[in-house]
Amino acid sequence: MIVKLSKYFILFMFLIMLFTILYGGIYYRWGDNSVLQNAFLSSGAKFVNSEVYVWSNMDEHNQDMEKLLKLADQLEMDLSVVKNNTYTKQYVKEHSFDKLEIKGICADGKRVDIAAQQCKDNSQKSNISVNVINRMGALDINDTVNAIKERFKSLKLKPKINTCIIGCFDGKLDYEEMNRISENILKCAKAKKIESLYDNNLISISAYSPCIDNNIEVKGKRININIALRYNAYEDKTYIWLATPVIAIEY
Repeated sequence: MIVKLSKYFILFMFLIMLFTILYGGIYYRWGDNSVLQNAFLSSGAKFVNSEVYVWSNMDEHNQDMEKLLKLADQLEMDLSVVKNNTYTKQYVKEHSFDKLEIKGICADGKRVDIAAQQCKDNSQKSNISVNVINRMGALDINDTVNAIKERFKSLKLKPKINTCIIGCFDGKLDYEEMNRISENILKCAKAKKIESLYDNNLISISAYSPCIDNNIEVKGKRININIALRYNAYEDKTYIWLATPVIAIEY
């Protein structure tokens, strides 16, 4: 009887370990923006807006501007950009680059900026990018990232992604409260603090989470989550920025 129980116990533990490994692998590969979204929700902040920036460098066979223009037009069509009074399409020629920029609103109300740039300097590569800003009041960053990523892949582009969620708290949070919120975010994302900056009205933290695949290397250390909290005296609100891998906008 004891032998049989031992066998069942070993089988039970093996199944738990197998499930943990499989689930962990799936979470690691596909959970980047789910981790970011859940970490933001754990802060208790009010959602203000989110920004998804996806770009791809072009290979040597797709450097000419004609191909870039076709890709930009296709992305404009795929993202259902509405041609209303907010829509602009501008072509700029400079000494070092030619650039097409399309700005407008998607059918779902999100603001979009599509840019295709041909670099004339051999030290840089031509690229195409899509920037989507959501001010609709609903946090759906994961759906936005997946939709744009699939469109890039369908055009045989290799997407690189930077995402940022912005929120706010009413009034001025003191240092202890800002620190508590940032520590709670790190715990939720299972992230280890790499670098940090503390000032009277500002906390900025760079960290690494094994749950997020998207990362960059800074001074030989991997970073894939960035947190900032700052008090805005004019609005009497404390703003929070949470991004992966880094906050790419001014705060």
